[in-house]
Amino acid sequence: MKSVFVKNLLRTGMHYASSPLDKRRVALFNYLILFSVSMCLVLGIITLTLGLNLQARLCLTSAILLSFSLFLNRRGKIPISKSYFIWTGVALVSAATLTFTNQEIYVDTENMLVIGMAISMLLIDGMQKHLTYWLIFLIFVAIKIDLLNAQGIELGTVYTLTLLNNLVVASILYLFLFVFRSILIKAFDRSDQHEQTLRSLLDNTPILMALVDKDGNFILVNQNYANRFGYKRRDLIGRNRKEVLPESIFEKHEPMFQDALLSGKQVAFLEETSLPDGSMISANGKYEPILNSDGVVESVAICVDDVTELVRAHKALKVANETKDKLFSIIAHDIKSPLNLFHSILNLNHDDVISKEQFIDYQNSLKQRLEALTGTVNELLEWARMQLGGISAYPARVNVSSVVRENADLFHTLIQRKNIDFKIDAPSEMEAWIDENHFKVAIRNLIHNAIKYTNGGGHVHVTGNQTEKETIVSIEDSGIGMSTEQIQSIIKKEIQKSTAGTDKEMGAGLGLSLSLGLLEKNNCNISVVSEVDKGTRFEIKIPKSV
Repeated sequence: MKSVFVKNLLRTGMHYASSPLDKRRVALFNYLILFSVSMCLVLGIITLTLGLNLQARLCLTSAILLSFSLFLNRRGKIPISKSYFIWTGVALVSAATLTFTNQEIYVDTENMLVIGMAISMLLIDGMQKHLTYWLIFLIFVAIKIDLLNAQGIELGTVYTLTLLNNLVVASILYLFLFVFRSILIKAFDRSDQHEQTLRSLLDNTPILMALVDKDGNFILVNQNYANRFGYKRRDLIGRNRKEVLPESIFEKHEPMFQDALLSGKQVAFLEETSLPDGSMISANGKYEPILNSDGVVESVAICVDDVTELVRAHKALKVANETKDKLFSIIAHDIKSPLNLFHSILNLNHDDVISKEQFIDYQNSLKQRLEALTGTVNELLEWARMQLGGISAYPARVNVSSVVRENADLFHTLIQRKNIDFKIDAPSEMEAWIDENHFKVAIRNLIHNAIKYTNGGGHVHVTGNQTEKETIVSIEDSGIGMSTEQIQSIIKKEIQKSTAGTDKEMGAGLGLSLSLGLLEKNNCNISVVSEVDKGTRFEIKIPKSV
C-alpha cells in the first residue's frame, strides 16, 4: 500500500507534460521534492536533539513549505512549482545560514545554495535558467561576504582568494552543467526517438505482445494487448498478470507460464479464448523465456496472434474437401452406374443376346433411369453454378398455386403407386415475389423429397397463405422424419448423403442444398421441423416486394 502511495506521488503532474523528456523531468522534480522534504525532517530531528530549537523549527517549516510544490504539480502549474521550490529553498538556506551566524556557529550552511544553482540549470528552461543560476550565485557571494565580515576577516589576500575560488567553482559548475544538460537532452531525444519507433512498431503489429518479469509483473505491453484486456498501457506496467487477466484465462495459462520459467524453453498454445471485451478469438500464442548472460530466465515474452480468420478458413477448407468427396461419390454412383447399365443393355441388344421384343420391354425402365440421370446432372450443374456465384435472382410476380400444382403433377405416377394422400391447399390467386425458375426448382425438390420419404398410405400436404409482409408455403409429410443432426446439416446447406426412399427411390443428395441456396438468393426464410418416424415440415417465408 505504501509503495503505491509513493509511486502515485512520484507521478504527480506527469500527465501535464507534453513530451516523454518532460515527463522524466517532472518525475525527477518529484523525487527531488520528496528527498528535500525528507532531509528537512531528518535535519529537524537532529537539530532538535542538539538543542538548536530555532533551527529545528526552521527545518520543519522548510519541509512543509517545500511539499507545497507537489500540490502545484498536481494542479499542472509545473513552471511555477519549479520557481517556487528553488527560491523557497534559497530563502530557507539563507535564513538558516544567518541564524547560525547570529549564534556564531559557522557550519558552511550557505554551501547548500550551490545545490540550488545546479538544480536551476537542470529544471528551468530558456534564459531563465542562466539568470536564476547567477542570481543565486550573487546571493551566495553576499552571504559569504557577510560570513567573512562576521569572522573578522579583513579585505585582503584571504578575502579576495575566498571569493575568487567560489567564482571559479561556480564557473566550472556552470560550464559542466550546461554541457551535461545539452548532452543529456540529446541522449534523451535519441532514446525517445528509438523508443517511439519501437513502440510504433509494436503497436502497429496485430499480435498481442507483452513482457513480464519472473514474478509475472508487466514490464512492457503493446497497445493491442492493452486494448484487448480493457486497460490503458500505463495502467498495466508494474501490475501482475493475476490482477489483469480474467480468472479463467489466468488459471489456464499460469501452468504454461511457470513451465516456460522453469524449463527455459518456449511453450506454445492454440485455443479458443473469450476476451474481456466480449470477443471470441482463436489464439495462437507462445511463452518465450528471455535469458540473461548466465543462461538464467529473467523475463518471459508473451506473443498471441488472433488466427480466427485462419481457423475459419481451415474449417471452410475442410468442409470443401468433404463436399468434394461427396460430389465424387455422386459422380461415381449416381452418374456412372446408370451409364454402365445403358452400356450393358445396348451391348446385349447389339450381340443379339436379347430379342428386340425384350429390348422394347426395357425401354420404360431405361427411360426412368435416363430421366433420373438427367435430373442429377442438371442439379449438379446448377449447384456448381451457385457455388461459383454464377446464379442471380430475378424476382417477379409468380402464382404460387400454379407452380405447386404444375410440379406436383410431375410425381403423379409415384403418388398413385405409393397410395399417398396428396393435398394442395393454396388460394388460386395467391402470388409471391420470387424468381420463378428458382421457386420451381425448390418446390419440385421439396415435394419430391416429401413423397420419396413417405411410406405407402401416408400423406403429403402443401399449404399456402399470406400475411401483410410475406407469403408462406409449407410442405408437410408423414414420412420417416429426420434427426436434429440432419436438420442442422440441411440448414447449413450441406450436401446430403444419398439415401433410398421408402420405395427404393434414389437421388443425388444435391436437391435440398440447391433448393435452400436458391431460396436464400431470393431473401426467403426457411425453417425445418422434423421428428424421426413422425414426419417433416418445411416452411418457406417469401417477403413481399417493396
